[in-house]
Amino acid sequence: MTEKAEGSRVLLGKIASLTSIRDIDVFEFSFLQTLSEILSAREVCIYKFNNTQEPCRLLRYNVEIEQGAEQGKVEELRTVQITSVELPEDIALAKAWIESTDKVYSIQRNGLYHMVYPIVGLNGNVGYLSIDLYKKLTNTETMIIASLLSISQNFHSLLEENQKDKLTGLLNRKTFDDNISKIQDTLNTIDQVKPFTGEDKRHLESACQQYWLAILDIDHFKRVNDTFGHVYGDEVLLLLSQIMRRNFRPQDLLFRFGGEEFVVVVQVEGEQVAKNVFERFRVAIEEFDFPRVGQVTISSGVTRIREQHAIASDIVGRADQALYYAKANGRNRLFSYEELLANGTFKEVINEGDIELF
Repeated sequence: MTEKAEGSRVLLGKIASLTSIRDIDVFEFSFLQTLSEILSAREVCIYKFNNTQEPCRLLRYNVEIEQGAEQGKVEELRTVQITSVELPEDIALAKAWIESTDKVYSIQRNGLYHMVYPIVGLNGNVGYLSIDLYKKLTNTETMIIASLLSISQNFHSLLEENQKDKLTGLLNRKTFDDNISKIQDTLNTIDQVKPFTGEDKRHLESACQQYWLAILDIDHFKRVNDTFGHVYGDEVLLLLSQIMRRNFRPQDLLFRFGGEEFVVVVQVEGEQVAKNVFERFRVAIEEFDFPRVGQVTISSGVTRIREQHAIASDIVGRADQALYYAKANGRNRLFSYEELLANGTFKEVINEGDIELF
């Protein structure tokens, strides 16, 4: 087999491996890893944007080179994911260049060749791919990048479509367990990490913010459908999802759980902050004038995600208990499971390893 044929076989194998992935986070990382290996890149990054075109996530894949007796030895591969990052100056310059010229941004800096490519979505650029290389790209490598970007953009759209609710565009219920598992992995990592000082300690303190989950249910939604019809009922669901996006942050997880029920997961500092976040959304819905329908209200049940190995349905069950209490006590209200437990409204009875609520 010729070297060219062998290279094509390897490339096709990598593409096949990419398209077998069904998780967006895993896919994006694997995409960066594939590019890094094919191009022998120093670092490959993806900057992802939200609807306001502000950076909300950085995904990085880089190769650390040991600078010692064995120069050029690969020491480790690692990834870094950061939410709510500020756009670096060089990426901002690249963004402006690409938007004004519709060309790939390319400069040479610090002995490296720096390339920035747009990541195109259905509504324009949704992010930027940044690549640092030790050498200038060949024509073949340029074609490989363009081809992989095209494939990844199409495949990424298919993955997103599979994970989104058709009506509202929020995450659908079948993605919920996977997202809870990722949060539990994060909690487990935080519990196992050793004490830090200085800048590392500040990063760890940020990472140690608590995760809170709320179930939000539209009050008397059946009455809306029966009175105004399902078309207006669907419009209520769609408008409510839009208000959700405006009231929560890009890194918050927003799900349509089914029918008129929604789930939100936020990472904040403590119960009161979490309650304030969800209460603000409850008020936003209460004050919104829905076309023809008028006022719509929601009831909410909140709980903390604290167990590293709990079943997702158990976590939802606690929030659902608080939601049921809100429904039974006037609706258009928000209650925390932990608060109801503390004031004696709920009781936990340990029975052969299970928790029963009374």
